[in-house]
Amino acid sequence: MKSKKVLAALLAGVVILTTVAGCTSKKENGNSEPTSSSQGKLEGSLITPEPTEFSVFLNFNNMPFDSEWKVWQEVAKKTNISLKGVIAKSNSNEQEAFNNMLASGKLADIIGYVDASEIEKLGRDGGMIALNDLIKQHAPNIQKVLDTDAKFKQSAVSLDGNIYQIPKNQELLTAEFWWVRQDWLNKLNLKAPTTVDELYKVLTAFRNDDPNGNGKKDEIPLFDRAGNKMPDEYLYLWDSSTEFYPRDGKIVFEPMEENFKTGVKNIVKWYKEGLIDPEIFTRGPKSRDILLSGNLGGATHDWTSAGNYNDTLPATIPNFEMKAIAPPADQNGKVIERTTRYPGAGWGISSQCKDPVAAIKFMDYMFSEEGDTLMNWGIEGETYTVNADGTKKYTDTVMKSEQTPIGYLRSQGIQYRIGMAQDSAYEIAFMTPAAKEASELYNANPSWFPKDMPPYLDGALGLKYTPENESEYKKIMSNIRPYVDEKFQTWMLGTANFEAEYDKFIAELKKRGIEKAIEINQEAYDTFLGK
Repeated sequence: MKSKKVLAALLAGVVILTTVAGCTSKKENGNSEPTSSSQGKLEGSLITPEPTEFSVFLNFNNMPFDSEWKVWQEVAKKTNISLKGVIAKSNSNEQEAFNNMLASGKLADIIGYVDASEIEKLGRDGGMIALNDLIKQHAPNIQKVLDTDAKFKQSAVSLDGNIYQIPKNQELLTAEFWWVRQDWLNKLNLKAPTTVDELYKVLTAFRNDDPNGNGKKDEIPLFDRAGNKMPDEYLYLWDSSTEFYPRDGKIVFEPMEENFKTGVKNIVKWYKEGLIDPEIFTRGPKSRDILLSGNLGGATHDWTSAGNYNDTLPATIPNFEMKAIAPPADQNGKVIERTTRYPGAGWGISSQCKDPVAAIKFMDYMFSEEGDTLMNWGIEGETYTVNADGTKKYTDTVMKSEQTPIGYLRSQGIQYRIGMAQDSAYEIAFMTPAAKEASELYNANPSWFPKDMPPYLDGALGLKYTPENESEYKKIMSNIRPYVDEKFQTWMLGTANFEAEYDKFIAELKKRGIEKAIEINQEAYDTFLGK
C-alpha cells in the first residue's frame, strides 16, 4: 500500500497521537486517569497500579500471539500489563494480516512485524511513535544496550534518526554450519573435505560408492531443506550468491561477477552428475528429516539442530553421525562463512496507543533480568531449573517434547519475535554434543566471518534506504528478483544453457534497472559506513 494511502486511512480512522504529552488511559468506568508516567513508585516489577491491557499485532513462525501462553500470563502477573493479540489464531499469513490492519485504519497498540523496514516506513508515515525520548526517560535497560551494542543501535535507528522498533538482539555469532555424514566418510575411508574441490570428490564418492550399503545408487550427497534460498547456500562455496554484496567498499550484484559464473557452472555440473538433491526445489522443509532418517542424505548447510540426529537415528542406522566441518575453502583458497546472526525484527508502539509510557516500560521490562529470564527460559520449575552453580537447564518437558527444544519453546511463546536480548546460554543449554562441537568450532574461528558487514539477513543485505530510494528499489527488484531466481533454476535443472544465455541475462538485468539498484545500494552502504 502506498504510504500516502496508509496515512490517509489512519487519519480517517482515528486522531493520530504523535506525542506523549496529553495521552490518557481509561478505567472501565470511563473516568480518565493520568498516564502511568505520573504514578508513584510501584512494588516489584509492576508497571501500572491497575491491570492494563494492550492490543498487539504479533505473528512468529505462523503462530499468532496467544494471550493464553503461560509465560505471558506470568509476565502479566509481574507487570500488571497483559497483551491481547489482534490476529486470529487460525490466520498464519502475517503479510496479509498486516496489510489488512493498515487498510482498516485501526492499529494495534504494539506492533511487531517480520520486516522491520515496514515498521520504519509506518513510523515515517505517522503510524508508529518515535521512541527516542521515551527510551531515554523510561527505558534504562534498552538505553544501555543502545549505548553499548553498535549492531543493536544500527538495527534500531532509522535513517531519519528515529527509533520506531526495538529489535530482537542476538548474542550468538554463528548461525548455520557445514555438516557431513562422518559415518559415510569412515566407511569409504575418506577425510573431511577442506576445499570445494575436495567436497566435490567426497560427494562423488557418496554418490557412486554405496556408503549406505543397500546396494542401490540412491544416496543424495548434497541436500538443503531451505529450497528457496538454496542457490545462495551453494553459491557460497564459490564466494558468490544471487544477491548484492560489498567488496572493497563497493556494492556489486553478484550474478554479474566472475565468481557467479564459476559457481553456476559447477552447480550445473554437480546437479547433472546427481550430487545435488533432484527434488531440491520441491522437497521442502522436511527434506532433512526424510533424507537422514532414510539413510540417504550425505551433506548439508544447516543449523546446530542437524547434530540432533546423532541422538535419535543410531538406533535404526548403526554408527550414524553428522559432524560439522569448517566451511570448504573456495576456488581462491578463502574460507568464508556468510551466515551469521544480527539483531532482527522486534516491536514498536503505534501512534494509536493511549499510554506509550506504560508500553515502553513494558518493553524495557523484557531487557530486565526478570523479563529476560522469562523470555529466554520460561517459568522456573516448568520449562527450566537452576543448577547449584547458578546456570540453568531445561526440564524434560522441553528436552523430551515431540518437537525440537526451540520448537517447543516457541510454541509456548518463549523466544518469541519481540524486542528482547536473546541469551546465548539458552541455545547452548539444549545443544547436543555434536551441536556444541559445531558451535565451538565456528566461534573459535572469527576469521571465517567477513568484517564490517552490514546485516546479512537470510542471504540478503539488510541495508536502510531513504523513502524515495526504497520505493524505487523495491519496484526495480520486483522485476529482477523473480527473473534471477527463474533463470538460476532453469540453468541448474538443465532446461536452459547457462553459458549460451549469460550475456543475454546480463543485458536483461541492465534493461530492468540493475545498475540503478546497485547505485541505491551503494548509497545505503555508504550511509552504513558513515561516509
